[in-house]
Amino acid sequence: NRIGGKSNTGEGGEDPTRFNPLPNGDSMRSAIKQVASGRFGVTSHYLVNADELQIKMAQG
Repeated sequence: NRIGGKSNTGEGGEDPTRFNPLPNGDSMRSAIKQVASGRFGVTSHYLVNADELQIKMAQG
């Protein structure tokens, strides 16, 4: 965002329409993408639109 904050997708993925910048140049995408064991909504397009990846290795 404009002040440098970072949002995280969580394990549910993110709608690909959020990867496109708004007309004024602002971005709606989450900078941090999470990948869990179920890989919900994870594609190569999803991964390349991340500034940082968080990969869940195990739970418990």
